[in-house]
Amino acid sequence: MDAAFLLIARQGYESTSIAQIAKKAGVSKGLMYNYFTSKEDLLEKMVANAMKQGDETIGNLITDDPAITLKNIFTWFFKQLRERPDHWKIMTELTLKIEKFEFIHDMASNKMKTYVSFIESMLTSLGFENASGESKLIGALFDGIAMQYFVIREEYPLEEIEKYLINKYCHKQ
Repeated sequence: MDAAFLLIARQGYESTSIAQIAKKAGVSKGLMYNYFTSKEDLLEKMVANAMKQGDETIGNLITDDPAITLKNIFTWFFKQLRERPDHWKIMTELTLKIEKFEFIHDMASNKMKTYVSFIESMLTSLGFENASGESKLIGALFDGIAMQYFVIREEYPLEEIEKYLINKYCHKQ
C-alpha cells in the first residue's frame, strides 16, 4: 500500500498501473491480486487504512480540555500538510473524482459528519454561540487551506493561518 500511495500521489490514479505498483513494492503482479481484486480495491483499502490511522491519531490528541484538544487538532493538521503533502494530495485528488469512486463519497461523508459533530461538541463546551456553524466552517477551512497550500506552496501563509485559527477557536468564549 505504501508503494501504491507514493505512485498514485506522484502520477495520479489513472496513470498508475498495478504492474507499476507491484514493481515499486518489489512483488509480482500476480501476488498483488492475492491481496487485492483490482486497482480500485487496493485504493479502497488504502483510503480506509488512511482514515483509520487518522482516527487513531485524533484519538491521541483528545484531552479533558476542549481548548487544548482543538489546539492539538489544528497543530496536527498543519504539521501534516507540511510533512505529508503526498498523503493530502492523494486525498484531494480522490475527493475531486468523487463521482468515480462511490466508496470514497460514503467514507468521506461519514467521516465528515463524525468530525464536525466532534468539533461542534468542543466548541459548545467552549461557549461558542453558533457551534454547529463554526464546526462546519472549520471543516470547510481545512479543505480550502489544503487546496490553496498545494497550489501556492511555499508562498502560502500556513503559520499565519494556523496561529489565527488557534487564537480564534482554542479558548473559552
